[in-house]
Amino acid sequence: MMRCAPIFILLFIFAGAAFGLTSLPDVKYERGVVLKAEKIEVNGSPQLQETSQQVLLRIESGKMKGKLVSLDHVASGGVMGVKMVLQAGDKVLVYVEEKPSKEESPNGTPLVYIDDYLRGTPLFWLAVIYGAIMVLIGGKKGLKSLVSLVLTILIIYYVLFPLTLRGFNPLLVSMLISAVVSLLVFRIVGGRTAKALSAAIGTLTGVSIAGILATVVGKMIHLSGMSSEEAKLLLYSMNVNIDFQGLLFSGILIGALGAVMDVGMSIASAIDEVRKVHPEANFGNLFKAGMNVGRDIMGTMSNTLILAYTGSALPLLLLFMAGSIPLAKAINMELVAEEIARALAGSIGLVLCIPVTALVSAAMFTRHTWLKEKVKHLPDGWLKR
Repeated sequence: MMRCAPIFILLFIFAGAAFGLTSLPDVKYERGVVLKAEKIEVNGSPQLQETSQQVLLRIESGKMKGKLVSLDHVASGGVMGVKMVLQAGDKVLVYVEEKPSKEESPNGTPLVYIDDYLRGTPLFWLAVIYGAIMVLIGGKKGLKSLVSLVLTILIIYYVLFPLTLRGFNPLLVSMLISAVVSLLVFRIVGGRTAKALSAAIGTLTGVSIAGILATVVGKMIHLSGMSSEEAKLLLYSMNVNIDFQGLLFSGILIGALGAVMDVGMSIASAIDEVRKVHPEANFGNLFKAGMNVGRDIMGTMSNTLILAYTGSALPLLLLFMAGSIPLAKAINMELVAEEIARALAGSIGLVLCIPVTALVSAAMFTRHTWLKEKVKHLPDGWLKR
């Protein structure tokens, strides 16, 4: 059964991708390089004064590769406070509208707009450095971790996103994905061992509790999942049928999954090492060792979740302080309540993962030792019979 796991995972990814495909607009984004940029001042009020540039760029990919395009570019200012002053040699991402309307382009010439700086190459090399460090320090384990990370990203991108856009319950989809990702990662990193299985059981228990708790509390405090600008944009601009409340709870569950998996594997590995050093250790000794390790991990990992969510909401928190918004008002705002529920539900799931993983690991390892004692006097080859 476990040998079929890779095949099952691939089928899971491709089935989700095929079933969840959503039609998207025909958008063409290509690479470009700025050859020349001239600054042109535009009059306006001091608050809304804009600086435009006359830019000459060369398209580096797509059907228009090699063609030179001259266009006007808003470099800074305006209502949105845009600041993208270009210089010769800058690499940019350009939007190409190959079939514009007659009103936009009477002669049918494709329209080209500068979208943003091209950031893919530096990010690619950062990912390469990360992978190299993982393999250098972790060796074979590090390579396995990279493989599991790539598969996790593929599952989220090709299963969670398409199925959610198709209108499936985001919470149920995320629970299924959490189970698949947990079993997959622990299978790749830990192998077919009691350690991997006990870590998976502890992780799924903790994440499930976090999801259930977030759902119950979210309904009690009337969280709609529509507090963010992204959710509103998704609803009104993309014309999709999504359960946004379920999407909120799905995000809480997925957000807690990584930290809970970390705790589960750490405790299971610690108990496994204790068993190897002290084969005579009984259930109580192993469980106590796991709980001691878990208590040490508890504080740091809970801080990890809290600080991660605080960091993502830092501009919002600074806005509250700058605007002298009362604490009672801030906490009662849905956007803040979402972040608090997200952090606390994830932390509770993380903490409850500790005793479950310690209990399951101690039971599995104790039973394994007990069986070895029972069969060590039997003749060789008895299992084959």
